[in-house]
Amino acid sequence: MQLAKSAMLVSVSIVNGGLLGERRDNQASLLVENTYNIANRRTKASKYLIDRKHKSVRQVVAASQRVREIVYKYTFPWGDDKSRLLPVKLADNFRAKVETAIEELKETRENYIQHYPALVSASERDLGKLFDRSQYPPIDQIRNLFTTKLTYWPIPESGNFIAEISNEAARDAKESIEREIEERLIEATYNLVSRAKDVVSTYVDKLENYKPAVNGDDSNPFDIKSQGSFRDSLVNNIKDTANLIEQMNLTENPQIKKVIKDQNRLSGFAAYHLRKSEDIRQRALSAGQEILVNLTMLDLKDKEISTMVDDTGDYMDA
Repeated sequence: MQLAKSAMLVSVSIVNGGLLGERRDNQASLLVENTYNIANRRTKASKYLIDRKHKSVRQVVAASQRVREIVYKYTFPWGDDKSRLLPVKLADNFRAKVETAIEELKETRENYIQHYPALVSASERDLGKLFDRSQYPPIDQIRNLFTTKLTYWPIPESGNFIAEISNEAARDAKESIEREIEERLIEATYNLVSRAKDVVSTYVDKLENYKPAVNGDDSNPFDIKSQGSFRDSLVNNIKDTANLIEQMNLTENPQIKKVIKDQNRLSGFAAYHLRKSEDIRQRALSAGQEILVNLTMLDLKDKEISTMVDDTGDYMDA
């Protein structure tokens, strides 16, 4: 398997400059320095140009976060820059979800722009003498301060790169690229374990803290409500995460396959039965605790690379 055929790189850049954000106020900062005898530039007074608690502002922030969450859910971190690795198996589903989320983000921005004149007027009232009209761009310029850029590009083809340099340099470059790919694939695999650990930890925590309702009887005539209740999504999240990890297991790592199998075992306990049956709940809790211990101990970063991925050459373009 060649990595270039099984995955691609993707990055997202979201800039919400139109929200204007927080700004230092020099006059207020100077007043604070003089009032409290503080050395110059050792403190600052700042202001929010726009009320960040306004509904239209919060909607833009929430919609931006939804876009980022989709990107993080379907991709791996890849190196130190902002690019992330997207498995080809997930590409269609990812595109559909992220494009819908971006459209929703655009709608919230348009709604904010409609409110912008009123928000500026509110700031003039709320900020008093700290209000500075020059810090507020005209409404026809605000739209240009919002940008969203989603970029896809293929995994670099090392063969084409190496063919253009000397033999000695090509050998060094290939070894360097192989080491880099090994490290990044290990990081990607470790990321899958972390995802599994998060949902299993939540599953175990919910079951440990759940106490079913108790109907009153002669000895205690008062009904006791259930405590620490959980929804069906507790189990659904385990199942969904297992399906996602299965599609993201680029290297067909057997350790990850076992993680998926363990998660599927937990998802086999229906939420209804977990709430109604003490025996089933205890069996599920015991299984979850065992799986959680295994995930905690599964420090893939310390394993031999050969147990993590196939031979690195399989991921290089010839």
